[in-house]
Amino acid sequence: MAVFLVFFISNAFGQTNVVKAGFSDAFLGNFNLNYERSVNQHQSISFKFGYMKPTLSPFISETAITPSAYTLEKSKGGMNASVDYRFYMGQNEPLQGFYIAPYVRWLNQKMDYADEIDGRIFDVDFRLNTLGAGAQLGYQLLIAERISLDFYFFGAGIDYHMIHFKYQLKQQDPGFDYGSIKSEVSDVFKNINYLHKKLKFDKEDDHLTTRLPFLFPGFRAGINLGIAF
Repeated sequence: MAVFLVFFISNAFGQTNVVKAGFSDAFLGNFNLNYERSVNQHQSISFKFGYMKPTLSPFISETAITPSAYTLEKSKGGMNASVDYRFYMGQNEPLQGFYIAPYVRWLNQKMDYADEIDGRIFDVDFRLNTLGAGAQLGYQLLIAERISLDFYFFGAGIDYHMIHFKYQLKQQDPGFDYGSIKSEVSDVFKNINYLHKKLKFDKEDDHLTTRLPFLFPGFRAGINLGIAF
């Protein structure tokens, strides 16, 4: 009875909610769900939550996510989330048509690498945190007022990335000076001058942490499929 009541209300007053899954993102190893809620006839707010593990994608090789100096041992994946505020243009029905949407987003990723320096093997714990903002253009189509096709064909903004590399000997050596490997770690980024200049090091008795904060343009594009109600 409650189900029929929900459908009756949505048919009588128009669709105000859409639940969507990231169709194109799934091919990149990013599995996410979106919830969009109409604020008024021409505006809505959209939330996205997801899990991303690049090695699950048939189109992303281990080489593509592994710096040349490293060996990938384990891809742990990570979480992502975003909030969009959409402005629909020139439509009388909510949640339909061309839109522009400012957004903010966050993601993290974790990887385990190995690196050989002067005959010693190091475990490299890689962590990435990203916070970004921008705007996207898109078009949402509701088929039979139920099936949502959401094409966000261009999004651009700026992302702030913070990367941590934690170097630790695979075979522990209490007398090892982790400061002695700074130049070799730095060489990983020597061909990218913009990043090379931003490297920061924190040396401890049992590990070396490399921090790499930087800004970089961010982009978005893809297709979501969903149900409106």
